[in-house]
Amino acid sequence: MNKGIRSLLVIAFMLVASRYDAQAQKLFFVFAHGQYAAPVQTSFKNDYNFGLGAEAGVGIGPGKTKLVGTVGYTVFDAKSGEVGNITYVPVKVGVRRYFLPGNLLFLHADAGIGHIKDKTTNSSYSRFTADVGAGAKLGPFEVGVAYDGFKRVGSSGYASWLAFKAGWRFGL
Repeated sequence: MNKGIRSLLVIAFMLVASRYDAQAQKLFFVFAHGQYAAPVQTSFKNDYNFGLGAEAGVGIGPGKTKLVGTVGYTVFDAKSGEVGNITYVPVKVGVRRYFLPGNLLFLHADAGIGHIKDKTTNSSYSRFTADVGAGAKLGPFEVGVAYDGFKRVGSSGYASWLAFKAGWRFGL
């Protein structure tokens, strides 16, 4: 089977799954995303190339507004030997609001505690963390972008980044 036919079959499957999902109101869902984090705050951007990670969560609620809980894991790659990698493990709660027929688009905002291990100072600490973002649901597949961050220790300003996310969502 050539690539074009396979691609059309995958698209058709996603459209059918999206249509089926739109007809059934789901009270509960789970999701898992991989993510690429691009630092945006100046000093954080000067110290780190990018972050790679994953997140998983659950959502609950009737209608288009859902209460969401998320846990994640991201490692930020240091640019030089002067700074070490940072490991970031957030635990957050927030809301997700769907728009358009079939709940195609959503906005979300989350806040919680980020547990940080900084290899530059060989220290671990916890900080308030929050994010805001948007995404699209295409059947069981989700893509999104979020602005995320926390207050750095021993450095000026915040560690902030744009997180580009893609993964799966399953309603129960």
